[in-house]
Amino acid sequence: MLEFSDASYRFFPAEPSPPLIRLGRSLNRHFILPGRNHRITELRLEGESEAVRDARARGERLLLVINHPSHSDPQVVTEIQYRLGIPSSFMAAYDVFLRSRFNAWCMRKLGNFSIDREAADRKAMAAAIAVVTGGDYCLNIFPEGNVYLTNDRVTPFLDGTAFIALKAQQAIEGTPVKIVPVALKFTHLTTPRKTLTRRLVDLGRDSDHAYAPGAAESPLAAVMGLGRHLVGAHLRRHGFLHERAGEEAALYEVLKDFATGLVTEIEGALGTAPTKESGLVERIRKARSAIHQIRTDAAGRAEGGGNERREIDGLAEKAILAFRVHGYLTPYLTEHPTIDRYDETVERLAEDFYSRAMPRTGPRRAIAHLHAPLDVTDFLNGAGGLRGAVAPLTRAMESAVQAGIDTINAGNDAPGAAPVPGV
Repeated sequence: MLEFSDASYRFFPAEPSPPLIRLGRSLNRHFILPGRNHRITELRLEGESEAVRDARARGERLLLVINHPSHSDPQVVTEIQYRLGIPSSFMAAYDVFLRSRFNAWCMRKLGNFSIDREAADRKAMAAAIAVVTGGDYCLNIFPEGNVYLTNDRVTPFLDGTAFIALKAQQAIEGTPVKIVPVALKFTHLTTPRKTLTRRLVDLGRDSDHAYAPGAAESPLAAVMGLGRHLVGAHLRRHGFLHERAGEEAALYEVLKDFATGLVTEIEGALGTAPTKESGLVERIRKARSAIHQIRTDAAGRAEGGGNERREIDGLAEKAILAFRVHGYLTPYLTEHPTIDRYDETVERLAEDFYSRAMPRTGPRRAIAHLHAPLDVTDFLNGAGGLRGAVAPLTRAMESAVQAGIDTINAGNDAPGAAPVPGV
């Protein structure tokens, strides 16, 4: 979920324990994946599996980059690497380690380490480069940085992953570093109409939304009406929007103008300016990083007055709001109204409203498409060095993952790929 963690940052290094890693993978396969939090009853592995195994057998260093469409992604990737016979390490947000001491202990013993994703975390970067150069483990990174619940569309990748791969390649010249783009897709094996209807009813009740007559026969219209109500109510509650847009197209334009204006306001308060190439999501990320560093700076907290604290808290809230609104700027559901997208949209509305991850609505199939490994040396040589190679490598990873998603969707025969009934 798109929230800040204001706990003072502490780096959690990995302390991998092979026996515990074996136990964890077994528990993940037999209990966690099929359990109520994930409900993965099928997992298909497609694409260049043999190329990945061959690269590993040759001693090449591997870094997997994966889209982040679901809260089940780490568990699925763990099972993928179990099947490939590759030991792995995750770079995970540090707030995951702060949930409990036992959770932090397990995460570290399973070979994972923390990162402050809102700042330039040098310890995490050094640990990531060490994992890649050491070669004992394959490093897994989700370059989108957050779960966006838009499985069919990749959100622009952050460039830190490319930087890690390029620095690792420079450190071990002569031993190839290979990036493996992995496209994840989750699709429903049933039509979870009853559970989705229950979720919509609960959302309507809890948000004081009255569905239009005939909503049961027009599920798409019901979801769009609920979405307009929830987003509009949230904006008005915070004094950002005074008029409700009546039509879907108008709503998108209102939200786009609102989000752009909000980010411009945040940049002005922070004294930052976007580059000509910066899209809205990159501008929001930059603002979030700046705000986060201010909020978690212990010295700043001690010295800053109450007014300053309230001001930065207000900017943080606006940055979160801009990111959430950005997620609604494209007609993701209406352009291709499948059962999978319908479920994702309802989940996203519920997650934003309740501020917590939502239970699964039905059994799912997870599909992973492995792209042919990308040779990092090719990008270093082609760009004439690290600085020029970061952007093209990032775009290549992002394009490969999106292509993998498109390939999966083209052959998806699960019920989740069918159109929403009544549309």
